[in-house]
Amino acid sequence: MAAEAQGQGVGRFAVRAVAAEVRRRGGAQMYVTWEPGEGGPEDFYRKLGFQLTGEQSGGEKVGVLDLAVPGML
Repeated sequence: MAAEAQGQGVGRFAVRAVAAEVRRRGGAQMYVTWEPGEGGPEDFYRKLGFQLTGEQSGGEKVGVLDLAVPGML
């Protein structure tokens, strides 16, 4: 996300909107990947409830959000 948009809730809004659509379509999990490193989005995703799977995809970390857990997004 562009630096000027960070901290304004845009990313959180986008993830919540995608989660709502995944649920609407009957999905129970949502996956995301990110490149590890300082200044990356890992803290953002972890604060939203994404858990590391221990897997990597193309050198990127993989996180999963269990949408069936009450209170997740």
